[in-house]
Amino acid sequence: MQNLIAYPPIALPTLQQWWTKNSQATTPLAIKYMAQCESTNAQLYSSARQHNTLLVTEQQSHGKGQFERTWVSQSGDLIFSVGLLLHASHLPALSLRIGLALTQVFKQHDLNVRLKWANDVIASHPDTGQRGKLAGILVQSTATAQPNTLWVVVGVGINVAARLLPQNISPSVFVPIGLAQLSSKWMSPPAGEREALLMQLVDTILVHIETISVQGSLANQWNPHDLWYDHAMTLTDAQGNEHTGIGAGINDSGEYQLLSNNTLKSFHSGQLRPEKTSS
Repeated sequence: MQNLIAYPPIALPTLQQWWTKNSQATTPLAIKYMAQCESTNAQLYSSARQHNTLLVTEQQSHGKGQFERTWVSQSGDLIFSVGLLLHASHLPALSLRIGLALTQVFKQHDLNVRLKWANDVIASHPDTGQRGKLAGILVQSTATAQPNTLWVVVGVGINVAARLLPQNISPSVFVPIGLAQLSSKWMSPPAGEREALLMQLVDTILVHIETISVQGSLANQWNPHDLWYDHAMTLTDAQGNEHTGIGAGINDSGEYQLLSNNTLKSFHSGQLRPEKTSS
């Protein structure tokens, strides 16, 4: 199924009205819209860095994901970045907390989603069970003139439009899947529905960030959503070394853990893939 729907542009006044009426976050937020830009993350990363800002666009010419991969969007997708002045203590494992926020909202919309360490939300098709990448997260940061304060840009891409789902692909490869494939509501959503979902996601992200200090164990919150928990996995680290073991979720520092020979090994970064199984 390929997207043939021409979604109307995001309406900035609708975003602002939703925020005024419904926001649970206490973070002051300027809301901006650009019909197109090179990248919402790049735009905010190079901005004045003086005010917390949400930037929404319809189209990016150079959207980026994890590991410098290109993020390809279609008409109707939700593309936004939030630039925030945050204490440096908020940065560790921030992308994992953002993933939790997205998952919370998607589950409220009755979507079957899981988290793939460290930056992706994976959704399952309600009929076929085929899994695809519904959302991606990119967190970037830089120092500011204020002590212990960082300018942090949280970029999020949500696939809304329907995509073609290839057959017989590797279980470690997740092609994009859109909300329109998961629920007929998103084939032609009512006016204001995309704006409402976008702002609900932003609001939940900010609430999660605001309450980091009282949330308790990150691992206890994240691991129930882990896509690869209790699966035989291979992790390739930054040096290209491969490590095998059973997926054991994250620790409270956000490192992924593999259980190998009754020993837990933790990894700060790397790429996970499931072990091949014989047929």
